[in-house]
Amino acid sequence: MKFRILNLVRRAISKPFPVVYFKVRQAIHLQLMHHFSGWKKITARSEGLNNHNSCEKTILLNEIEPVLSNIQRNALEEIAKNVIKSKFLIFGEKAPNLMDCNFSEDWRFGRCWLPKYFKKYSFYEEKELPYDVKFPWELSRFHYLIPVMAWQLSKGADKSTLAWMLKLLIRWRQENPLAYSVNWYPMEASIRMINLVILFDFVSLLSKSKDEKTKDEIAGLHKILLTMIREHGEFVWVNREFTDIRGNHFTANLVALLFGHLALKNYSAAPIKWRKYVDHWLEKEISLQFYSDGVNFEKSCGYHKLVAELFVLAGIVLDKAGSPINYESRQRLKNAAFFSDSIARPDGLAANFGDNDDAVALPFVFDNPRSHGSLVELTRSWLKAPIGTNVYKEVDTLAALFIMGQSYCTEQKPTDVEVIEFPEGGYTVVRNNSNGFFFMVDVGEVGMNGRGGHGHNDLLSFELCIDGLNVVIDPGCSGYTADLKKKRQYRSTSVHSTVQLYDEEIAKITGDWTISNDAIPKDISVLKNESGAVISASHGGYCRIKDNSYINRQFSIDACTQSIIIDDEIDVPNYDKTKVTWHYPVGQYPNIKVMDNDVLFGNSDTSIEVSANLPLSILKAPFSTGYGIEKDGSVVVAESILKSNESQFQFYIRKSLKKI
Repeated sequence: MKFRILNLVRRAISKPFPVVYFKVRQAIHLQLMHHFSGWKKITARSEGLNNHNSCEKTILLNEIEPVLSNIQRNALEEIAKNVIKSKFLIFGEKAPNLMDCNFSEDWRFGRCWLPKYFKKYSFYEEKELPYDVKFPWELSRFHYLIPVMAWQLSKGADKSTLAWMLKLLIRWRQENPLAYSVNWYPMEASIRMINLVILFDFVSLLSKSKDEKTKDEIAGLHKILLTMIREHGEFVWVNREFTDIRGNHFTANLVALLFGHLALKNYSAAPIKWRKYVDHWLEKEISLQFYSDGVNFEKSCGYHKLVAELFVLAGIVLDKAGSPINYESRQRLKNAAFFSDSIARPDGLAANFGDNDDAVALPFVFDNPRSHGSLVELTRSWLKAPIGTNVYKEVDTLAALFIMGQSYCTEQKPTDVEVIEFPEGGYTVVRNNSNGFFFMVDVGEVGMNGRGGHGHNDLLSFELCIDGLNVVIDPGCSGYTADLKKKRQYRSTSVHSTVQLYDEEIAKITGDWTISNDAIPKDISVLKNESGAVISASHGGYCRIKDNSYINRQFSIDACTQSIIIDDEIDVPNYDKTKVTWHYPVGQYPNIKVMDNDVLFGNSDTSIEVSANLPLSILKAPFSTGYGIEKDGSVVVAESILKSNESQFQFYIRKSLKKI
């Protein structure tokens, strides 16, 4: 307890005065709410809202039912039916039975968080089993209900499905009284509230059919959703996650309050302070959280998608409400969608830099959260702009169809060799869609304005695909509070395809969510040519270990022959006994051949060769393709003890004619 208080004091004095003032006022307010039955009063007011079940305009969804192709209809039907049968995945695990599950339990381990005041939970703890509070949190976000309602609108509502959903929502609310269960966490309440408003939109559209068979179920859904939206809005308002450097949590707070205000306007229950607060912060946050080139400042591909989705949704509802965001904000979100399009690998998944918790804010399809297709297609439709060059699956246009009424019709035309720079965000992509080549390198700061956040120690690391095969991967991050030691390992230098000196980190890892801003990239150069580019960058992150220790790395990329040459020059003051290590995670390949300075792997169609001017070896290395998912993989490793006349090293990765 003493350590916790000291830690809070330390954190407080490190923050600007406005943040400290806000946090103190918020803490006092929450104490008063807790001790004087404030939450029960909010519940009573929310239950007392007049449920006139009007056919008011929707907040987000288009008023006209979209025309779907057979592929889209079949996909939506399959998702909806599987959700109703509880046959879908949450973080790679089979979901529990929705009709009798415990919403406060990590069902994989039977670990239940008992009901208590939300401020009394602690998730950072030593544990024997890797149970994870994010599993019940994700189960309680209700994103999986959106395709069910989309299917109800498309095929015509049926009484049994609506009754099933009504029962589910009523049970969740009974088991999770406002502010008194583990599922009342500000970020979770915000995402859930956005999904509740989208469900509310679907109910409003269904109510226009005047179908007597489903009248009672629609009225019941209208009532429970209205009540829950009001409760969630009040909770999010008093728990705003405001600090000096704000990120995805504060974004979710803002968008939830915006959605909640618009949903409650017709019921005289929309506090004007919510809307004023959103109007004050929204555009500022877009400028803060996205560089002008479109990259999200948290340096995580997964969180880039989530935050971009949230802000795009906010932009669309503000357009619909007659208060469009300014040109600069629209341009940044357009560039954010362009970044999402640019980092799509040949397999359709986005590159995996940084943390990835697989969150979705456009869950019309949610079985492939590493795809940014829905975001790109929705932004194309919203801004009526040909963003990027990728052609996405038909199901990726479902969000655009239900929200905008149509998708952007101009067919994208992928080019051959592309070199795409994001100088502020700190990434460069070289790709060739005609042969399945993809290369992406991190040449930027650690993330979140030098604090780390969801970024990793991955400066000068890269992802590489040849012939559509994932050749060098980023191992991602398999979890957060489930195993803090493992989380730290996934963030570390040693699991990324970069250069490690002294067996130390590029930048000091200072906490569960912070990394020091030690490794600042410099001398960045991108020289384009007809077949690719030559990319150079350096950093002095190891200068904190020993003065004048620098890493200089150059990539020579040929997207036509599908090969890269990596030249590393290590500059340290005393070469003797300085250890340098390289790791190139390659993922899962059943057959890998090691021949001194060469490694060969691939499949029956394509062989990949890694060669170097020093011996190579293979070690086992887990990697993660999504939150909660960990797979066994391999990593190509090289080590050397520097000598005064050996400071330059070369690696060659290419498509090979050799057979495995």
